[in-house]
Amino acid sequence: MSDETRSLHPLSQIVRFIGRSGKRIAVTVVGFAVLVAGIVMMVTPGPGVLVILAGLAILASEWAWAERALDKAKAGGKIVLEQATASALRIALSILATLAGIAAVFVYFVVIR
Repeated sequence: MSDETRSLHPLSQIVRFIGRSGKRIAVTVVGFAVLVAGIVMMVTPGPGVLVILAGLAILASEWAWAERALDKAKAGGKIVLEQATASALRIALSILATLAGIAAVFVYFVVIR
């Protein structure tokens, strides 16, 4: 510790620390807020997986552990994508299920309601 910082009031030292570490603190707070929102969206309506990935991407800009977790998530996503598009039948069934869902919503709102 230099003589300059030794003579500072403890509150001044805290303010200096926050000033020097402001970006890291902001990234951490925002990243965890987005990550928690994504976890909540896993059990409520919303794009939970995408928001979790966004939270990890934000945290990965400052934290190595978040970068490793994001890399693992990307690798897992590639595996799922390869399995989902492994055959023409799987692609056709996915498209058919999507169209059936859209038709069901249309029937509900236009015909039943």
